[in-house]
Amino acid sequence: MNRFDRITSLLLLLQTRSVVTARFLSDHFNVTERTIYRDIRSLENAGVPIGAEAGVGYFLERGYRLPPVSFTLDEAAALLLGEKLLVASLDNHSLQDFKQALNKVRAVIDTTDKDHLSSFDEDIEVLPTGSHFPIDNADRHDQTTISPAGTGQHSQQQDAGSSAGTMHSGDRWLRECRSALVQRQVVEIDYVALSSNRHSTREIEPIGLFYYSWHWHFIAWCRLREAYRDFRLDRIVSFTPQPQQFTRHSRLTLQQYLSQQPGRDELLEVELLFGPEAARFVGEQRYMFGFVDEQRRPGGVKMRFLTHVPEYMARWLLQYTDDVEVISGDPIKLALEQFSQQLATHWNNKSPPS
Repeated sequence: MNRFDRITSLLLLLQTRSVVTARFLSDHFNVTERTIYRDIRSLENAGVPIGAEAGVGYFLERGYRLPPVSFTLDEAAALLLGEKLLVASLDNHSLQDFKQALNKVRAVIDTTDKDHLSSFDEDIEVLPTGSHFPIDNADRHDQTTISPAGTGQHSQQQDAGSSAGTMHSGDRWLRECRSALVQRQVVEIDYVALSSNRHSTREIEPIGLFYYSWHWHFIAWCRLREAYRDFRLDRIVSFTPQPQQFTRHSRLTLQQYLSQQPGRDELLEVELLFGPEAARFVGEQRYMFGFVDEQRRPGGVKMRFLTHVPEYMARWLLQYTDDVEVISGDPIKLALEQFSQQLATHWNNKSPPS
């Protein structure tokens, strides 16, 4: 961030809080406190009435307000992504409030940007499985570390400073993907296949962003394979937009592509009744198995899930023994029976200690 943008952002940040410390500002902008002092002085020299209290922090004098703030297309698109992710994570009233706030953003952006945002809205889909935020940065199913084949302006490394407790998916290139979708640009990517861990360079024509299984996926027509392909964002090593554009109507829409995928219709709906004791310990683990909603019942808590791997879910449920009941979802019942028999056989065959 250059100095002008940082000072502008600093002024906006001062409006969002009654008081802020130099330490908070330096951490927020990743600069030294000495730099913050110089930025504050620049704002004061420009006539911004900033007050300061030793040991407390900086604040704007009462009555000072910036003129109405405009939004860039990138900022509005980021809010649109947030709306998609929040659909299954907020109650209806909060979600409506968020949508209303987003509509106010749409109202103040340029007409051309409004058209781009409406088009981008159709290019995003989130699989509604209840939770869309990973518990930590670790990919639960794939621990392979991706190493870039080379370095360059468009290569982006995963943030080495990310901690296991932060709520990030680890995905990259979201902003670049948004821009490519809006501009209908051909993109050259260096991609690492999940199955073989091999690098390949592809030219693709993007049709949408799809969030499922804890990651964003870039759906595109691959010129190398001459077919539609699903590229997981955290496995894209480099992302280089090309000057050429492609004709949008020559490709499927994201919704048309998804409707052709058999796996989407193979999700199994499962209803479970957890006893009061077991329900206390389900916690955030349920979000890893497609949790949708819950209802309090006299005998405990009924929870509904959507899963495409019943065996995986059944292994998780074994720990709750007789304190969970499968209301619906016969494949789960069958898997639980099989695993229980295997456990019984395993322990019965163990020799007693001498």
